[in-house]
Amino acid sequence: MTHSLSQFPALSKVWVYAADRTLENTEVEFAHEQLQAFVKSWTAHEMPMDAQTFIFHNQIIVIALNESVHTISGCGIDKSVKLMKELGEKLQINFFDRMLILIKEGEQLHKYTKQSLQESLDAGKLNEDSLVWNPTCTNVGDFLSKSFVKLSDFWMAPQLKFLVQPE
Repeated sequence: MTHSLSQFPALSKVWVYAADRTLENTEVEFAHEQLQAFVKSWTAHEMPMDAQTFIFHNQIIVIALNESVHTISGCGIDKSVKLMKELGEKLQINFFDRMLILIKEGEQLHKYTKQSLQESLDAGKLNEDSLVWNPTCTNVGDFLSKSFVKLSDFWMAPQLKFLVQPE
């Protein structure tokens, strides 16, 4: 699926939702249709929003909003959260697991818990340079430059024990 996220101003808001499993192609198509219909009709105080939505790696959904056209309000944000909850129910997916850890291995994303992540570090399967999905991005610029960060730069890094490399 092509995307033009880079066409949004860097400070445009993004809401990023990671699914707790990879979506099948039919689910991606369904989600894409639902999301496109939503952003085309999305309003805040009856003003249309300049928004787009994207699905990355069949697992990460991004809703981008260019607020230079109209700013978002609480009711507008509530509408998007309601959409994601409904989409999750229809697809039997949790988009709201804030402890979900996704490590990029090749072009695939693999799901970890904190415990399984530490076990993989201990076993040498992962290291401080492994790329992890960064759920803290709040604008397009951050998402484009920091959607994946080294595990050593991840917010959870201080809680992990990395193997000491011999010199």
